[in-house]
Amino acid sequence: MPSVGSYFDEVIAGARAAATEAGARLVLGIAPYRAGDDPVQVERLLESGAQGLLLAPNLLPGRRSPACEWLDELPVPAVLVERRSPTPDGPGSRLDAVGSDHRYGVQRALRHFADLGHRSVLLAARGDSWTAEEVRAGYREATGLLGLPELPVLDTSTTEGAQTDAAPLADRIAGAVATGTRAVLVHNDQDAIRLPPLLRARGLRVPEDVALIAYDDVFAALAAPPLTAVSPPRRAVGAAAFDLLLRRLTGATDLPVHRVALLPTLRTRTSCGALAATS
Repeated sequence: MPSVGSYFDEVIAGARAAATEAGARLVLGIAPYRAGDDPVQVERLLESGAQGLLLAPNLLPGRRSPACEWLDELPVPAVLVERRSPTPDGPGSRLDAVGSDHRYGVQRALRHFADLGHRSVLLAARGDSWTAEEVRAGYREATGLLGLPELPVLDTSTTEGAQTDAAPLADRIAGAVATGTRAVLVHNDQDAIRLPPLLRARGLRVPEDVALIAYDDVFAALAAPPLTAVSPPRRAVGAAAFDLLLRRLTGATDLPVHRVALLPTLRTRTSCGALAATS
């Protein structure tokens, strides 16, 4: 995994529960988003006796990744987790993959906004990970499907995981509100949860003046007000990835390559001005 804490905690928990039920031992390796770290960590795991691998390597959608060609040389069964081969013939294209359908998750968020009467939606998103790139792609697709204008994305990318100042983002959202856009989808929770007090300082209230949806749903319920959020099925992804790996380890060699996409849910709270059941 690229990190522990936040998003991947639940993925690990799901894989761990499935491994415990199967009587297997799960060993965690961490390789941050830096070129060259992944194969080094994998080599260490293999040296420790790992018989199979669950991997979340540094892949990005639609981009060939020469630094990940080691995925095609693995000596043990492996399953990509919250990742898949970025191109049909790219690294890892012959590996199973289990992940969240983030594009569907974004579509759920924008449809919720549209159902509430919003005719334009702003996206604030990072661009430094698989999930972030899929969120951006989902926005492009969803605006087209729903007949909404595709607005320029407010880029909140960071370097080396550094937390950026959210004040400029709040300024840009305030500017969009002044021109009639009052709905904002924010990836991820850490950026979204800082916005309500900053917007209040600019005379804007959530949800009265700005409807806000967070993407990830790790901390969204702890915001003030609690944030409606797209919730990827992280624990289920970890469990499904382990189960598929176990099938490979126990001799299921006749299986075709699997691409498993699990659907996120939308958890409706108070930040959009409407309460409803999870959808």
